[in-house]
Amino acid sequence: MKRFYRWINNRLLPKEINTSSKPQDISTTAYEKQDVSAGAHVVALSLTKAGDALADVKLMLPWLLNALGAPVWFIGWLVPLREALALLPQLILAHWIQRFDRRKGLWSLGSIVQGLAIVLMGCVPFTGLRGAAAGWLILGLLTVFSLARCLCSIVIKDVQGRTIDQQRRGSVSGVATSIAGLAGIVFAAALMLGWLSESNQIAVSIVLVVAGCLWLFAALHYQAVPEEADQPDGHADKGKGRFEPFKHLLQDRQLIHFLITRSLFISTALVAPFYVILANRYSGGSVSTLGALILLTGLANLFSGRFWGLWSDISSRRVLMITGTLCGVLALAVVAALHQNWSFARSPWWYGVVILLLYVGHAGVKLGRTTYLMDMANAGNRAKLVALSNTLIGIVLLAAGSALALLSNRSVEFAILVLGLTSLLGAVLAWQLPELQADSKQN
Repeated sequence: MKRFYRWINNRLLPKEINTSSKPQDISTTAYEKQDVSAGAHVVALSLTKAGDALADVKLMLPWLLNALGAPVWFIGWLVPLREALALLPQLILAHWIQRFDRRKGLWSLGSIVQGLAIVLMGCVPFTGLRGAAAGWLILGLLTVFSLARCLCSIVIKDVQGRTIDQQRRGSVSGVATSIAGLAGIVFAAALMLGWLSESNQIAVSIVLVVAGCLWLFAALHYQAVPEEADQPDGHADKGKGRFEPFKHLLQDRQLIHFLITRSLFISTALVAPFYVILANRYSGGSVSTLGALILLTGLANLFSGRFWGLWSDISSRRVLMITGTLCGVLALAVVAALHQNWSFARSPWWYGVVILLLYVGHAGVKLGRTTYLMDMANAGNRAKLVALSNTLIGIVLLAAGSALALLSNRSVEFAILVLGLTSLLGAVLAWQLPELQADSKQN
């Protein structure tokens, strides 16, 4: 398999921006093995990102709950529940994982749990449960999925930060995003052409089961990452002084600036279900319509992932500026079109274009913020910094979810307007962030 990973590294990933033979912020041994590390990361991330595309909490799970007759409020909890539970426990987990000298096994364990949870979601239609009962079961499985995702999120940033050089991390995630986009396109075609099933529930079940299996395969591939043993912290399970390192981090003004910026950018994820509501309002809501949405999101990931990944390695700050502006302007355009009662504003094709552009922008926001955070950290504080950032964002997500519930009661359009203005404010704060990649080039 090492040959395969090296082939992935040599064929799909760009050459290093800095031609110096010295590593930027990893050990010499890790630098010499990063052709295998980068290739294994691309394969594992491609599989999980493809699973995310097929089991999209903003598209597929709402569709499944609607088909099972679950009350609408269950759908409203999907995004906040998944995102918040994948972030909030990281402050504790970041301390706990320091007990292990090698951590890739923790990522594989979390990936297995995620895969099994998604497979079980796909089996819900065959249990005979309907309505609120089906909704509670899916939310329960989503809770398990999100907690496992929480573990994987912090571990992979720690392992990636110790095995892949600074100037290549964005490209690894970008290429994986593009490959996942291809998988989304294939299954979108299957839905649009009726290759899976004419039944909404069975078609969605098949897609979810396949998505879950992708996480299981990813767990196997990630074990190939040549991770060096790190110095374990034998006192990591003790409560005394557990949060002392985080108090020091919170005194960093640059980190605070980044956290506020990232908090504003959650608007690019929260706005998506409102676009889906408008798309469903002006379309028939058939499986082919769902397939079209998955196709468009797949195209967005395919064409934007590699582009944003490369640009993030050059300037993740500029990526955040541009993509935040794109998402903000897009929201204002949707609201303006509805307010002016333009004919295309009630066409499902218009919302297809909107969702396409949103996912292009959101892909850039995710890659930009991840790359900026990893480059801002160092080997000594990366795991704790990521955990602190994600925990605070989880709290913000829960608060934002409650606020959106009130905004959406007024109107969907008003919620989109507020989220669009929030994205624009995030772009302004991103413009004021320091340029990290410029500093690394000078070094």
